[in-house]
Amino acid sequence: MLYHAPAMLEQSEPKARAGRKFFYGWVLVAVAVVTGGFNTGVGTWALTVFAKPMTEELEWSRTLFFLALTIYTAVASFLSPIVGPWRDTTRGPRVLMLGGAILIGLSLITLKWVDSLWEYYLFYGVLAAIGSLGIGEALTQAILPKWFIRKRGRAMGIAVMGGGLGPLFAPLTLHTIMSFVGWRDTWLIMGIAVIVVLVPLSFLVRTRPEDIGLLPDGETRPPNEPARAAEQQPRPRPPDEYSLTRSEAVRSPAFWLIILAYGLGGLGMRGFQVNWIPYLQDMGFATAIGALAITAYGVCTVTVRPLWGLLGDRFPVRSLTFVQSTLTASSILLLIYVVGTPMLFAFMILFGVTMGGSFILRPLLVANYFGRNHLGAITGMMRPFNGFTGAIGPVFVAAIYDLHGSYFWSFVMVMIGFAMTGAVILLAKPPRPRGT
Repeated sequence: MLYHAPAMLEQSEPKARAGRKFFYGWVLVAVAVVTGGFNTGVGTWALTVFAKPMTEELEWSRTLFFLALTIYTAVASFLSPIVGPWRDTTRGPRVLMLGGAILIGLSLITLKWVDSLWEYYLFYGVLAAIGSLGIGEALTQAILPKWFIRKRGRAMGIAVMGGGLGPLFAPLTLHTIMSFVGWRDTWLIMGIAVIVVLVPLSFLVRTRPEDIGLLPDGETRPPNEPARAAEQQPRPRPPDEYSLTRSEAVRSPAFWLIILAYGLGGLGMRGFQVNWIPYLQDMGFATAIGALAITAYGVCTVTVRPLWGLLGDRFPVRSLTFVQSTLTASSILLLIYVVGTPMLFAFMILFGVTMGGSFILRPLLVANYFGRNHLGAITGMMRPFNGFTGAIGPVFVAAIYDLHGSYFWSFVMVMIGFAMTGAVILLAKPPRPRGT
């Protein structure tokens, strides 16, 4: 159906005043930035710092250590279709974020006392994964697209900068804290930080602008003007947007091609990056240099995301994704054959600039293709399929290392996966509305 303001909006019209200079959607953008940083910091980048001290003290292999990330991804992916429709309800996102922040914080705090693999897998792999369903991607993929249509690219481009805060701050910050208090108390500090920061922010979450009497992009009607008269007069309004239900989306070829495309690139989303510091340590780089290089990657991937968002508002997202994926794949050659610190930083900068586009182009493509009304349910249905390669990625990369003592072939597979993402996404044409 084409986008139109619901009837309930007409009853709450006094709340939406003409000439409003501030749109509440930008509050949600700010919340998404903060939660995104915690989500990637906990869900990806923390483990790259904890890998060496924990495996050495507890005598675990890297495969067993990174298996926790596989469990984390698998649990979150399995539960996502169940949780997804809640993200489309009025109170669901707020409750999910509140409960998720508390659960993640408590699970990280308990890791201070972990001594066995089953405890590690339970606290991090299961409980933290369940909590993650309420933060991070839930806002950028399912909530923010409901608040923006014309300005969707720029809003989401700013919002996904939060995901880049993980590599920007987590490795260097956690490494610094760990050098003073050890890895156990570092888990404790991180868990407390999650609760202190994210719990208050959860109360700011609103599902859609109509819930508080607004329209997407901050469009408003003049006050005291009858709804029918307003519709008859020229006035700014959001563009028409067709929204598919979950069942309609699943029946479209684009749905499955998007899943295939990003599934092929899934190895590079987690399994690749969490092994950077161990790989660089094996190559003779100091841990501090590796952490600083990842920080450089974080700076680049964060600052470039709004630019990718602006490009997404002006050019076909499919074409941008092809260019972005191809450049990302090519940059991995620099890491495979890295020689010296300058080459390492050259890789981190190039990979950061190109990879930054993936975090905005993917949710932007889904929102543009399927509309805003049922995004929670649709993205929830997509996640198990995309999560498969993300789940096996950490173990795949670490297992090849344990078998061959080298990351070479696993990094080559990651490079091929990114290249295939761009090729397949070109085949995913936008779904056609009913009757066209």
